[in-house]
Amino acid sequence: MGSISLQAMVGSMLAALNATPPFPQAPQSHVGKLAKYDALWARGIKVPVRELCDLERLDRLFHAEGTAGRLAGKNPESREPGTDRSRAYWHGWRAGRMEAFPEQADAAHQELYFRCWWWVLRHTRESLRHVAANWPDTDIANPEAYADLERALERGEPV
Repeated sequence: MGSISLQAMVGSMLAALNATPPFPQAPQSHVGKLAKYDALWARGIKVPVRELCDLERLDRLFHAEGTAGRLAGKNPESREPGTDRSRAYWHGWRAGRMEAFPEQADAAHQELYFRCWWWVLRHTRESLRHVAANWPDTDIANPEAYADLERALERGEPV
């Protein structure tokens, strides 16, 4: 998949996110783990966002910072922010950077991207038809690929 079609897919996902319900919040059993991410951040250790409940929390608390970071990350001249910025800003910067430069996408970004697509496709069937029609070779259009996430959500586990 070329970078233009990947960028089109990212754009489609972001547009579809506006039509979906908010990401799920963390189950009570997972709140402590999210607090550990904050504690690590305070010590200067960067933990990438991999779960929708972590993304939901950052977006709910620091939406503007995440958005500003995403815009900065798309600028090839911008440098990775340090822990003097918020984790939401850093996550936004990472997301913007990896959307603008897909060859830099790491496993954490790919995992979160997969989970975001699952959430979109779970709630907007039109998006599923669009992806299947335009990118038939991608696993994103295969609902069976999301079975583990569906089971985790049913069991009340973090997704």
